[in-house]
Amino acid sequence: MVFYKSIPVIIKVKTTHVRKIGGRIFRSIIKDYGDIPVARYNAISRAWEPVDNPRGRAYALRNALRYRRK
Repeated sequence: MVFYKSIPVIIKVKTTHVRKIGGRIFRSIIKDYGDIPVARYNAISRAWEPVDNPRGRAYALRNALRYRRK
């Protein structure tokens, strides 16, 4: 199991959300913060392991280009 931490890198994500007016559920593109992996829990050895993240903050932008205008 990998644990992620949100960082202030704005990306666009298509997700289900509730609008305030009427309380209806919609699926559309919203702005969200990107996330990077922080730690991994190994269930077999019951230990925390470090995560190798050579891309740094650029890893948070992995979904940013998915919904860009073409």
